[in-house]
Amino acid sequence: MSYHALYRKYRPTDFSEVVGQDHITSILKNQVRTGRVAHAYLFSGSRGTGKTSTARIFARAINCLNPNDGEPCGECEACRLGVSDSIDIIEMDAASNSKVDEMRSLLDKAEFAPIYLKTKVYIIDEAHMLSKSANNALLKTLEEPPSHVVFILATTEPQALPATILSRCQRFDFRRLSVADMVAKTKIVLQDAGASIDDEGLMCIARAADGGMRDCLSIADQCLSFCGNNITCDDVLSVLGSMNTDFMFDFAGAVLASDTAAVLRHIEQVVSSGRDIGVFVQDLAGHFRSLLLAKICGRCTDIIDCTADAMELFIKQAETTSRARLERALDELMQLQPNLKWVMMPRVLLESSLMKICRPEEEKSVLALADRVEELERRLKDGTFTVLAAPTTDSDAVPKDGNTDASPWADSASDESKSAVNAVPDYYEVPAATPKAEELYKSFMASLMKNDFMLGIQIQLSCAHWCDDETLYICFDKLKRSNYNYANGSDARAKLRRAAAESIAPMKVELVLRDGRIDSQDNSPTEIFGVTITEE
Repeated sequence: MSYHALYRKYRPTDFSEVVGQDHITSILKNQVRTGRVAHAYLFSGSRGTGKTSTARIFARAINCLNPNDGEPCGECEACRLGVSDSIDIIEMDAASNSKVDEMRSLLDKAEFAPIYLKTKVYIIDEAHMLSKSANNALLKTLEEPPSHVVFILATTEPQALPATILSRCQRFDFRRLSVADMVAKTKIVLQDAGASIDDEGLMCIARAADGGMRDCLSIADQCLSFCGNNITCDDVLSVLGSMNTDFMFDFAGAVLASDTAAVLRHIEQVVSSGRDIGVFVQDLAGHFRSLLLAKICGRCTDIIDCTADAMELFIKQAETTSRARLERALDELMQLQPNLKWVMMPRVLLESSLMKICRPEEEKSVLALADRVEELERRLKDGTFTVLAAPTTDSDAVPKDGNTDASPWADSASDESKSAVNAVPDYYEVPAATPKAEELYKSFMASLMKNDFMLGIQIQLSCAHWCDDETLYICFDKLKRSNYNYANGSDARAKLRRAAAESIAPMKVELVLRDGRIDSQDNSPTEIFGVTITEE
């Protein structure tokens, strides 16, 4: 005897066995019980939710000689005949019979009365695959149906059907099954099949099924073939190509701690174990979603679909980080997922994305800034404050003059460039901007904003600009010293020189800072940056 897959062997035979669709089965049973059966139905919903199975049960219930509260009795001659053996219950796959000639042939036979049963039932699966001409042919019959015929259309894409067809059918939308419903049903099926499985393994199967009972039983069938009748969570993860729960918590912990070396080692472990990177990214995104929900909602096993022990682990790990960090990580992973299939080296793309998550101080987005601020506030509140420093270099030391006004936005710069501050006293009279200076400034800023928007924003916060024959000077007020420090870093100055070369060459750009001094050492006129300074 050939082996029957679990989803075929345990296909529902009456309405009570249909999982998670009580809002539909109760209506259909009432219609059978009261005799108010319509001539056309539309069953829509995602794959594996019970559309075809419900259609078969409904066809048997309509023709049952002794229905029991709307359920087929299973004992009368009509019930014993079965759907597959009856010539009065016709199933048609519209995907392979989509042409108008095939539809016309089917409808011509619909005019004849049923031979063995009370009602002739047509079940048209994948109805959205019918051609336009086939739909028009079907529409005519739906407008004036024979009294002995019932049509049941099943589809995963109801929006693809013409509105004229939809308006003539009673529509029932099959919901995606909850994890709890699938876990309960799968456990019963496996017990009946003589197999055992732990709760965590059942959760993994149900989550991977993505709302479809057929997919859930198919995965369970694979697990039985893989390891026999004793199924563990690790066996399920091996079949699915996923990493185990402990590894996912360790990996997420390394990301949240900004431990880039540990993250890269974990990625190597994923690749060397032969796991699919796309599956891993999907699992990692699901893990960060669970952490975010635990951060916001607390204990919410009904939303996360996990065991009580796993919920405690999610809550504990969520407490070690900020909400902004979790939101940013989830956003980055969701953007990464669709891009993996377009690159030749998905591992490199994964590593790059995770490095961005680990180092918010190197990102210039608003979300990255919120991540840094919220993480600092959380650490200050918890009393575990540590500075989230950018990659350290020898140039990160405090300037020799003891100045500590440097902004956290400031780029790394050499001690030489930090000490070489082009400063003027407050009484320095800024020259009026000439048309030439305005033109040079606009051209320079257009090039700079194109190449580095963030640096351009800092330059826009300057208080004045002027020029001589060789140089465009941009002056910052003493209250904007942090912006000056950012723009005067070694990397930023290189970008300024590049923008000047592209836009105003051979002119150069020089940054000037009012240093807050109010007295001059010498009352005689002084020339600074090509302009004579006089005391007010």
